[in-house]
Amino acid sequence: MKIIADENMPNAKALFSHLGTVELVNGRTLTHEQIKDADVLLVRSVTKVTRELIAGSKVRFVGSATIGVDHIDMNYLAEQNVAFSSAPGCNAEAVADYVFSGLSYLYLTKGVRWASKKIGVIGFGNVGKTVYERFAQMGCQVCVYDPLKEGVDNTVNFASLDEVLGCDVISLHAPLTQSGEFPTRGMLGVEELKQLSAGVAIISAGRGGVIDEKALMARYRQLKGDMHLVVDVWDGEPNINQDLVSIVDIATPHIAGYSKQGREKGTWMVYQALCRDLNLGASALARKDAISAGWLSNVSVCAGGVLEEVLARSIHALYDVARDDARLRFKYRENKEHNVFDWLRKHYVERDELNTCLINADNSAMCKILRATGFSVNT
Repeated sequence: MKIIADENMPNAKALFSHLGTVELVNGRTLTHEQIKDADVLLVRSVTKVTRELIAGSKVRFVGSATIGVDHIDMNYLAEQNVAFSSAPGCNAEAVADYVFSGLSYLYLTKGVRWASKKIGVIGFGNVGKTVYERFAQMGCQVCVYDPLKEGVDNTVNFASLDEVLGCDVISLHAPLTQSGEFPTRGMLGVEELKQLSAGVAIISAGRGGVIDEKALMARYRQLKGDMHLVVDVWDGEPNINQDLVSIVDIATPHIAGYSKQGREKGTWMVYQALCRDLNLGASALARKDAISAGWLSNVSVCAGGVLEEVLARSIHALYDVARDDARLRFKYRENKEHNVFDWLRKHYVERDELNTCLINADNSAMCKILRATGFSVNT
């Protein structure tokens, strides 16, 4: 069996080699010629799996080690009886870590207080739900907009888009959709962004194209720069709007979900799905051999002082999003790579998820907040 896999899928050869011959490829530039003799195609979100890519090939299984499917022609796969599996939820913890690292950066650099402010989440999939639950468990005032999920859980504070846009912090996690009753492309355009108030903080870590970038820059100018922006996803990736980069506080190359464990979970979930498709029963390799432990295993936190300060120091001990921003800006200034955006993703400096670190805190209230933030807590 021939298996074609994106070179950025961690552990691909280690996991899949016992099932067949594994060939690693550049997912962004993948062609029909490369996959025509493959039985299995394993991709990430940069590969558009279309009729043109796989028509006439031997591919009978497509696996995407990512949470979204907007890069997959699902109708065509179904028509051709090609099995498909993705990895929903694999990077939910990682993206939530990114959100809190971004907020921590805004506090440490600009004094943005967020824990007592109104927080709105857009999108209630695996990632949005994880982000929402962290804020809720911390005791924050949080609401969520997702008309496709509204009513599924009466304990969740669903709200209108207008209400979310009136919040002090807005965390975006909507998928990119072009059709249906509630398409998300350009969902936040000129009229919607008029509702943003001065001092608003926006974390965009879902899909590029949900925000109209020109409208966002225009609103930024209208508010005289009194807006805090953490942007991970961009319309037109891998070609990103450098004018937008110049005004945001944090700019990163679509790596919010790129924790070491999150990426490994994506590969692992697709591996399990292929094993099931091949009727192999239980996976031949153990999960503990596929998902890494963290580097920083046990730390102590002294509670006291400003909550955002305590959280920022704790979170940035594992992951400071500013390092990814600095690396992006430097590589674009250096401009030595053919495709800086994809180079940054391919050569990403790995980070651990907060949950890999066991925290010791000196009071129960702080233990509760740290656990809600995503850490493992020693009780």
